[in-house]
Amino acid sequence: MARPRVNTALAMGVPGGEWLDDMACGGVRFAVEFLFRRYVDGPGAGIWFFVREPVRIPEPGPGVVGAAQWADEWLTMGDAVDAYRGERPTNAVRRLLRKDRRFGPGGFRIAPVLDEILDSAARLDGPTVAVVVLTASPDDGAAFLATMRKAARRPVFWVFIGAEASHERVLPLGVVDTLGSRPDDPGNYLVLKTATWTSEFGRWWVARRIRREVTRWQRGVRGTTDG
Repeated sequence: MARPRVNTALAMGVPGGEWLDDMACGGVRFAVEFLFRRYVDGPGAGIWFFVREPVRIPEPGPGVVGAAQWADEWLTMGDAVDAYRGERPTNAVRRLLRKDRRFGPGGFRIAPVLDEILDSAARLDGPTVAVVVLTASPDDGAAFLATMRKAARRPVFWVFIGAEASHERVLPLGVVDTLGSRPDDPGNYLVLKTATWTSEFGRWWVARRIRREVTRWQRGVRGTTDG
């Protein structure tokens, strides 16, 4: 029996609007190279960066080489040594962050990117897993909750990954951490926290948690539909 198709979407928060956080980039690399390539069929519902408004970016090309080339263009901004030497890469992400006004000041909002993912997923057949990588809590709590409740009956499962480069604390995600605290909150989500993407066991554990929760959600959706 063929495995049911699962679409994917991916979003990365860029709260500063000028720089890509290394931990967030690690989460995106994980999602593209590990989760999407081995568990689902590819990020067919889109990939976004977001601050005030979401900006959709191209998806990786096929295979390992395509993913590596894509990462060079969209997840690489150099480091402090590069800056001292004047060797910052002039790639696609630097041009985007420098010129796109949607990355200017005005708050860090998550609801608009969720709406974009919902619109994109609605054009596809089958369920969608949407992975949202965060390194800070969003500012639009009420709008976020309203969007999540609106989307509760849609075939989209949300995975929020809080990435913090510290083993001494757990990254607070504000309103995202409150999901499940009220009776009318949706159940189609998973919140994970991580402090590293370099551990093979850690990547395996995150992927296993996502697979398990998505499978449980799909069973519930089928049961509701059948009933």
